[in-house]
Amino acid sequence: MKIYGNRPPEGQDVYLRTEKTQGKDAIEKVQQTEKLSKAKGRDRVELSDKAKEVESIKKAIEALPDVRTERVEAIKKAIETGTYRIEPEKIVNKLFEEL
Repeated sequence: MKIYGNRPPEGQDVYLRTEKTQGKDAIEKVQQTEKLSKAKGRDRVELSDKAKEVESIKKAIEALPDVRTERVEAIKKAIETGTYRIEPEKIVNKLFEEL
């Protein structure tokens, strides 16, 4: 291992100088960007028509009840009266569709 004293090895000297310069430039760029953003005013967000449509559909879905009580009541009555029919073919087809 070589010890170079107070002076860095050749090549690193250039690297250190460019690093310092880039650091100053980066700080200046950030400061300029901050000045421009303050000059323009507040940030704005505009949603596309598609995003607005998705939001309205989402709100409509959230407004729907989790359980369709009228459907549940109709099935309960059908079971009580003995008119509820199970169709095994439909059940099997739905199971295969989900797979």
